Amino acid sequence: MTDEMKMTRAFIDALTVDAPDADPKAIVEDEDRFFAWDNEHRSRKNGKAFLYDWSYYIGVVMEGLYYMYEAGEGERYKQYVKRYLHAVETDGTLNEYAGYVIGHGLDCYKTASLLPYFYNEDEELRRLADSLWRDLYEVNAQYAPAELGGNYWHVWDNGKPPRYRVWLDGLYMGQVFLARYAALTGNKEALRQIADRFRWVNAELVNPATGLLYHAGNGRGDVCPFHWLRACGWYAMAQADVLECLEGGDRAELAAAFEGFCEAMLKYRDGATGLWLNLIDQPKGDGNLPEASGTAMMSYAMLKGARLGLIDGKFSEVGAAVYAALTREKLTDRALTDVYLVATANGQDNYRRLDYYMPQEGKGVGPYIMAYAEMLKRAK
Repeated sequence: MTDEMKMTRAFIDALTVDAPDADPKAIVEDEDRFFAWDNEHRSRKNGKAFLYDWSYYIGVVMEGLYYMYEAGEGERYKQYVKRYLHAVETDGTLNEYAGYVIGHGLDCYKTASLLPYFYNEDEELRRLADSLWRDLYEVNAQYAPAELGGNYWHVWDNGKPPRYRVWLDGLYMGQVFLARYAALTGNKEALRQIADRFRWVNAELVNPATGLLYHAGNGRGDVCPFHWLRACGWYAMAQADVLECLEGGDRAELAAAFEGFCEAMLKYRDGATGLWLNLIDQPKGDGNLPEASGTAMMSYAMLKGARLGLIDGKFSEVGAAVYAALTREKLTDRALTDVYLVATANGQDNYRRLDYYMPQEGKGVGPYIMAYAEMLKRAK
């Protein structure tokens, strides 16, 4: 194990399974307590309308821990995740603490991508998975129109679309759950629909001059004109996770596009740090800094994509080098630093706020744990 990996392991364990005050059930059931990586502190008390402890930025951390279990690091990582999932459900339904809102949008489904891992061993979690599948695939199908290639609006709060309906973020939030569930249950029609959604994004939201993807859009010519690192990271992780579930021509075709995107990203890696900047193609400075979450996402996606044979094997070396650089540059004794808090795809440049580069933020910590888990698999 490299020195960087030893540092990461100590950080992860201290933050989660070994933290004396981090029992998932106790945190979920107390509205005055939050996970250490939750900087948004959503709860009913502070008036946030949805996504309390069911938030996607909790889910990505839990998914990273599950991947560590998959990598052979011990049952306690799986049990930590399972304890969390049972804390937010009661008899197969998301409980009052969860904060899930069926009428809001795709962020409400990200954490469900954990449920297929427990589908055949846990009755309550199976019922919860079935319920969320129906909500997204059937009840909310009206928000996945044909003119968007079958992609969902990113949000549909009160039936109203955002300025740009399809966000790269949403591919990861919704399609990973749908793909895993469809593969598990043998729903080949759903898998074909998912592949078509990626085809639309690859045709409509790619900048042909650079190979980078726009943060969001309604189709070619009507896009949010920014290449935001974390949005491209969500896209890359969605590619790695969804293509794992596909077969045949769909898998081969989309894998070629995935590799092309990874090639395009190589041109923009910051020479001084080995990371990527928050606005990928813009000069460093003026609020545009090397950013941890999107860099971690690219490391994970490249490592996993290469391991599965989806992209060229050279990307395993690239992903490993990016992981090592990220650890050296952004991991301190107590936190992963410089994770950009949030950016709204509204057409405005809201990607340069210095106060939004935060430490210990789940949107970065989760993908960083995922990248570490891929490094463990790589070493075996």
